[in-house]
Order: sequence, then C-alpha cells, then structure tokens
Amino acid sequence: MKEIEINKVPSPTWSWLKIDGKKVSVPEELKIPAENPEIINSKKNLKDGEPVILEYSLQNGENKSVSQIIQAEEGDELSVIILNESEKDAEGFNANSTKVIAKPFSKVTVYKVHLLGENLTQICQTEVVADENAKVTVNHILLGAKALFMETKCDLNGYKASFNSELSYLAEKEELKDFNYIVNHFGKKTDCNMNVYGTLRDKAEKNYRGTIDFKNGCAGSVGEETEDALLLSPEVKNNSLPVILCREEDVQGEHGATIGRISEEMLYYMESRGFSKKQAENACARAKIQRVLSKIPDENIQKKVSDFLENIFEE
Repeated sequence: MKEIEINKVPSPTWSWLKIDGKKVSVPEELKIPAENPEIINSKKNLKDGEPVILEYSLQNGENKSVSQIIQAEEGDELSVIILNESEKDAEGFNANSTKVIAKPFSKVTVYKVHLLGENLTQICQTEVVADENAKVTVNHILLGAKALFMETKCDLNGYKASFNSELSYLAEKEELKDFNYIVNHFGKKTDCNMNVYGTLRDKAEKNYRGTIDFKNGCAGSVGEETEDALLLSPEVKNNSLPVILCREEDVQGEHGATIGRISEEMLYYMESRGFSKKQAENACARAKIQRVLSKIPDENIQKKVSDFLENIFEE
C-alpha cells in the first residue's frame, strides 16, 4: 500500500483540529486518476438531449480506478450520470476521477451516484474548468462505504461563469464521510452555490470543508455555501470548516449551517400521526437524499437509489 494525502484545504488551520486534509492508504498498483479516461464530448455523445449514463460495478475484493473527461463545446448542453455500485458486503478500493471542461456559453450537469458496499474505501474526485458564461452543476448522492473521500475543485475562469453543487449523504455505523470543496473565482461576475445535506447516526463521522476563494480580478463575483446536517446519535462526530478567502474588494461571500437533532416539536408532530421515533428519523434522513435524487433524469437510477435506501432502513 502507498499513502497519499487528499482533501487538503488551501488555507491551513490549527494542526490540532486535524481537518486540513486526510492521508489515505491506496493499493500500490492503483493510479488516480486512471489512465485512458473515458471521453464524453457534447458533439459526439449527446443523443436527442438524453443524459449520457456511465455505470461502473465493483466486484468483491477488486481494486479499481476509473476516470472520465466530460467536455461541452461552445454553446452546447450536456448531462452525464455516473453510477458506482457494488454488492452490500463487497470489499476493495474504488476511485472515480472526473474532469469537466465547459467551453463558453455551454451548460453541463453531472450526477455522481455512489451505492457502495460497507467494507469498501472510495475516492471520488471532480475537477471543473468553466469558461465565459459557462454553467456547471455537479450533484452527488453518496451512500455506503466504510470510508468515502469526496473532493471537488472548480476554476471559474471566464466572465459570468457559474458553478452549482448539491450533495446528499447518509453516514451510519462507523462509516467515515470526508468532503472537500474548493471553488476559485478568477473571472469577473462569477457565481458559485454549494449545498450539502446529510444525516449521521450510530458512530459515524463526517468532515466537511468548503472553500470559496475570491481571486484578485474577480470583481462582482458571488459565492455561497450551506450545510444541513442531522445528528441522530450522541456518538457521531461532525466537523465543518467553511472558509471564504478574499483578494478582491467588490465580492459577496456567504456561508451558513444548520446542524442538530430533530426538534421535539417535529418529533411530536410526526408521532401524533402514527410515526415511531425510528420511522420519523428515517423519513427525515430519506428526505435529505430525495432533495438530490428527484433531480436525476433517469428512473432506473432513481430506483436503484431508492432500493439501496430501503435495504438500509429495513435493518
């Protein structure tokens, strides 16, 4: 095994917080990103406006790295769904690396769905480069895996380029979910909006890092990040590090978080309508996944996510 460091923040904090990044043991033979990436191009792969669907299945005991380059040419629209899945008890290491290139006035939407075995380790990386007036959306649904590391980096290079992202997750048992967003505003009047919704229960741990970096010359730019975390056990660990860096005066940056348990009022309301406490918690956890799931333009993928959740909530 070799050790790599991922999810590093661009502006380090105090070392005792232990949230500046993570060291991950990776099989020696695994290359991240993978060689020979799958190329998706709006001129070649778009058919009748339907999304391009890429499905990867990891077998038990397999170590696998896959990568994609998604490119939307000037003025084009492109939608891609990437599904990573395995059997419930599968072991192994999985890495998925995606690079998104959005040319001027293009629109790209990427959905990354991970339905993984409880003994897997996963690295999910996304790199975005957006030119003038390009609009990029990257949404995640992250379920399963004993340790899952998600890193998304975006360079908003062109005038009025924009980046939007929504992430839904459920962390349970002793799972680790580790997230890192870095959005660099280079172009004038660029815009980003990042939203993370999730639930932690049992002895799970989640780390969230979100950095909005306003570079010199990005006047008129706007950035916003929000987090909504539901904590269903006193033994969970939840760490959040929202950061706004600024080298330009005429910008606007905001961040906010809602972190806590189900309110007594909400619990009473649901119990008065026949829900048990566990059913009420499951319904709230499912609702956070549904916020992203409802946007995926493929019924088969939606059903796979719903079935995966059913297996979790039946335990």
